[in-house]
Amino acid sequence: MIRNLNLLYFSATDTTKKVIKSIAKGFNEDAKEYDITLPENRMNSLNFKENEIIIIGVPVYAGRVPEFLSEYFLEKIHGNNTYAVFIVVYGNRAYDDALLELKDIFENNGFIGVAGGAFIGEHSYTERLATGRPDDGDLNIAYKFGKDISEKINNIGTFTQKLKVKGNYPYRKGMVYEPVMIDTDESCINCGICSMHCPTGAIDKYDNKSIDIFKCIRCCSCIKRCPVNAKDINYDPHKKFLIEFISKYSSVRQEPELFSTY
Repeated sequence: MIRNLNLLYFSATDTTKKVIKSIAKGFNEDAKEYDITLPENRMNSLNFKENEIIIIGVPVYAGRVPEFLSEYFLEKIHGNNTYAVFIVVYGNRAYDDALLELKDIFENNGFIGVAGGAFIGEHSYTERLATGRPDDGDLNIAYKFGKDISEKINNIGTFTQKLKVKGNYPYRKGMVYEPVMIDTDESCINCGICSMHCPTGAIDKYDNKSIDIFKCIRCCSCIKRCPVNAKDINYDPHKKFLIEFISKYSSVRQEPELFSTY
């Protein structure tokens, strides 16, 4: 039987959070949440016990687990034969090696993978890719997935097969964080919403127009959350990339993919 259900997720624009919480609803158990989106929530080490289960959710950055998260997981998150469900959320292109990488990180740190999934969320760069997702259909799939996992864990108890997911090793090359400025126009009201939600602390709390481009990971939380639409990326190469990206992937609807050991 499950003693404790834990949720561990990074969700700069709340898409990953929605998927993880929908999966958790299917367990019909009280869950302890570890929202590691903000930098102060990634300071302490976490250790999970045998017979606990943890649902881990991360966004996909260029087909990989974001590098700063993989470093955090390897250093500070440890299990003791702890059951784990691995979830990645991507913006309608592909998740490439991210799910395999997430599984490998945690299985090497004392966790036993019992299930995994790749879900789709509205792309952080634009609302024109996977608009409004995860939608009701996605969240219903997530809920049923969680319910199924819970029933199997409580009925089977012990899993002997190793979890297999899509992906390749060596992993594809990860995202290169070239310094790109998030522009803030004169409509900014310095409300602090962007700095409050910045996952790397790149935005000055007192002057919201001041952004450390070397800390910024282009998660676009500030752009999506701004109540007056004061922020954007006006860098020409980025704009050109985005036009091509939207043209190539906006007409395709990717669907969730699920994996399990049962």
